[in-house]
Amino acid sequence: MLDLLDSDRLVCHHPLPTVLVNTRTDRVVTANQAANHLLGPEALGAAFSDLLQCDLSIAAVFFDAVAHFGNYIDRGLSLSRTDGTALRLQSYGVQYRPDLVLLSFLDLDEHDHRTRMAEQEAHQRAGLSQWQNIYGFFREVEAQNHLILEAAGEGIYGINAMGQATFVNRAAQEMLGWSSDDLIGRDLHATIHHKHLNGEHFPAHTCPIYASFRREETMRVEDDVFWRKDGKPILVEYVSTPIYDHGVLAGAVVIFRDVTERKENERKLREALAQVEELKVKLEQENDYLLTEIRSARSHTGVVGVSPAIKSLNARIDLAARNKAHVLVSGPPGSGKSLTVSAIHEASDRQRRPLVRISCDQMSASELEAELFGYRRGAFAGATRDTTGKLIMAHNGTLHLDEVAELPKVVQAKLHDVLQRGHFQRLGDSSQTPVSLTVVATTSRDLMAELRSGRFRQDLYFALNVFSITCEPLHDRSEDIPYLAKHFLDRTTRRLRLPATRLSKSNIDALMQYDWPGNVRELENVIERAAILAQGGRLKFDFQRPDSSFGTGADVVLTHEELRNLERENLQNALRRAGGKVAGQKGAAAMLGIAPTTAYSKIKSLGIDPKHFK
Repeated sequence: MLDLLDSDRLVCHHPLPTVLVNTRTDRVVTANQAANHLLGPEALGAAFSDLLQCDLSIAAVFFDAVAHFGNYIDRGLSLSRTDGTALRLQSYGVQYRPDLVLLSFLDLDEHDHRTRMAEQEAHQRAGLSQWQNIYGFFREVEAQNHLILEAAGEGIYGINAMGQATFVNRAAQEMLGWSSDDLIGRDLHATIHHKHLNGEHFPAHTCPIYASFRREETMRVEDDVFWRKDGKPILVEYVSTPIYDHGVLAGAVVIFRDVTERKENERKLREALAQVEELKVKLEQENDYLLTEIRSARSHTGVVGVSPAIKSLNARIDLAARNKAHVLVSGPPGSGKSLTVSAIHEASDRQRRPLVRISCDQMSASELEAELFGYRRGAFAGATRDTTGKLIMAHNGTLHLDEVAELPKVVQAKLHDVLQRGHFQRLGDSSQTPVSLTVVATTSRDLMAELRSGRFRQDLYFALNVFSITCEPLHDRSEDIPYLAKHFLDRTTRRLRLPATRLSKSNIDALMQYDWPGNVRELENVIERAAILAQGGRLKFDFQRPDSSFGTGADVVLTHEELRNLERENLQNALRRAGGKVAGQKGAAAMLGIAPTTAYSKIKSLGIDPKHFK
């Protein structure tokens, strides 16, 4: 009840038409006599939104600004009387309490009328000096608008024709650090506007604020600086407007706001946009091959591609990961066998346990046995300490036997015993060590052929080949080449912190035309080498083919496809050296010693575009 009485007193004594609006209930809860006269007596208790002539969105923005700044001035809030008559108002909002906003209105039509009447009255007065007119003008402005100016969120000050401060509102005092008593009567330019941000002197005759009342111009400045009392600058934007009294220039009013934080944010945004533009320029290339549909098509880490072979491989990996059966992975060198082993391990419930790898083709039988089973100190010459073998390291995990076809037969027998019995004995040890693991063996050879030749034990073959997976050579799944190339390029540039580079259409065409005898590993090496040597963001591939020259009597037979690939590569090399030129003295046809018509025919039949070599 006390709050209501306080608000009634506040509104009642306000010099302007004033209402108290509950923004939560959309009600006018209090209105003074001036407001009843302006809006109509029915306004008290009415819905505030019913008085609006503007969109509700404009009112919402106004009330949001009042809540944010504590006070706000706007002419966009259009109201009407309860009888429907439109009003031209300037609205002053002050956040009185949560959900309560004090709204004061200046009737612009009435204000203009009073101004005209005052001018007519002043013309009738005789004997008053010019000084008295100016003094009376400022006293009238101060008396009528003191509350309005104090409630404004922008800094406002007035100066007379000599540049001395006549009024400084509360917001200006807070922004500048000076009190009103400090500034009234002082030369404001010499006090707050005396030098530029770089420290250079700011002469008063070049000041836009002085120009506003010396040349009678309204000056708008968006990038200037005022100096606080503590010597610190604030970045400001302001409007300086000349003020007249009975047609005589009396001074100026300056409305300014502190934009230091906004300018800093704009600077940071410009720097960020400049960096983005720089990266964009670096990434753009002529004939940029937009791999929009390539979105890292993979099911398992590193297993990249969309071909039926890759889809089948992912399905087999899932099946192998869900079971604890031993797996045999076969395929030509570089086809991704080790990657398949890692994918099986990571997709299984053993992923938190180690994936232990041992190369069967890089050690002798004794070294392999010691590496697998471990040994006790003194088990053999040079065994100076106890060593844990790879079997126990892979306990409850996965053991990867790389190139298992190279495993010596004596080790094959012992490994088979471990898989059958679930325990083993370290070299030089008398006790048995239990072990539980999944073996994933990889081979580049035909293990069945090794079995038939007697180089591989039949019992170990069937123990390892419970579940088999085959990695297809890359030339049998050429549709995966763009995906793999982008994957390797992205990984290389991240790992080596190289400039961002994209694959162009001609890059992809070159990769697709190569037969990749080294499979995925060769593709990875080619991409990495090209990324390191890239100039200006352009990739150039170096396919390091094995020596294809044949000496006299060489017992080499090439298939029709191999001959066609050699011819294609030779023609591409000629086009590359000729810069895409086919005919002419320095054209590809002249280099090859064939007629231009023959060269064009071969280009068409081999599916080569000379434009890619320009």
